[in-house]
Amino acid sequence: MDNDLNPNRHIYNTKYSDSHLSLNKEGMLSYDKEMINMRLEILQRYSFGRTVLDLCCGTGSYLLHYLEKYPLAVGVDFSRNMLTILKKKLGGEVPTNLLLLECDAQQIGLQSESMDFVFSFTSLYYVPRVGEALAEINRVLKPGGVAAFELGNLWSLNTYVCEIENRKRGVAKSFHVPYRAILKMIQAANLTILEHRVFQILPMWGRGVLWLRPLIDWRWKWLMGIKVAGRMIDEWISGLWPLRLLAFRHLFVCQKTA
Repeated sequence: MDNDLNPNRHIYNTKYSDSHLSLNKEGMLSYDKEMINMRLEILQRYSFGRTVLDLCCGTGSYLLHYLEKYPLAVGVDFSRNMLTILKKKLGGEVPTNLLLLECDAQQIGLQSESMDFVFSFTSLYYVPRVGEALAEINRVLKPGGVAAFELGNLWSLNTYVCEIENRKRGVAKSFHVPYRAILKMIQAANLTILEHRVFQILPMWGRGVLWLRPLIDWRWKWLMGIKVAGRMIDEWISGLWPLRLLAFRHLFVCQKTA
């Protein structure tokens, strides 16, 4: 994709390192650990023993975690820098069950119906025209295959925070989509929703402007990360109707429609 359409390739190639994407950051809060464990649990349920694609794999934080469980795994990312770091983490030698591809999420260099499971965590909201990426996920999935991915809701406080952080600090530019449009895109991609979980009614990160600071303070994570009946308070609140229309992070597990 042309960098004019997606400036994030340059940003990821020049400003991001493995430390930004690590699953084991020092001092990580229980909220963030719970989000990571939730994603890993999804991988445990759907990916073991299957051909797997990590779309927008970055430095391979999730891809490498269970690599030995996959007969074939593919990592796709548009950032050469991210893939170079991933290879260094492997000691410079890519295992025989792993294929790494430098290509765009909207033009995946794989044959149609070649993957059993596709996942993309914390990534697709940095992709413009994300509906095309969902269509590509459907294309590479085998009939009955499963995909797990996260999308960002446009009508959320997090959208405002992301715009400020991109403009002032040069972090990756976000391309969020209204909640109802997200559901329509999934349907248009012939994907059937099996699970839908919602998070981040509050951003809980960033600097922002003065009036927003009480709502973006990271210390909210102490409260929102408390678990009640197996789920964090954040998920209980964010998933309520109509608050889900304003919550940022929407995680879906979908199956390819036969």
